Amino acid sequence: MVEHAYDKTFSDHCVFMKRFLDGNFIIILLYVDDMMIVGHDAKKTQSLKRELNKSFAMKHLGPTK
Repeated sequence: MVEHAYDKTFSDHCVFMKRFLDGNFIIILLYVDDMMIVGHDAKKTQSLKRELNKSFAMKHLGPTK
């Protein structure tokens, strides 16, 4: 995630965050082979998913329940 300009949080090494100049942010939570992406801007989160899908086989399981 560091290669994609995401910073690892100090409190949990499985949580990454990226802040954008427009005030938006994306938070990524990783656990083994699971990932949850949280952000305000759907276009930015979709762009991130497309970028990660180039490197990893991914499935979108829908909104978190």
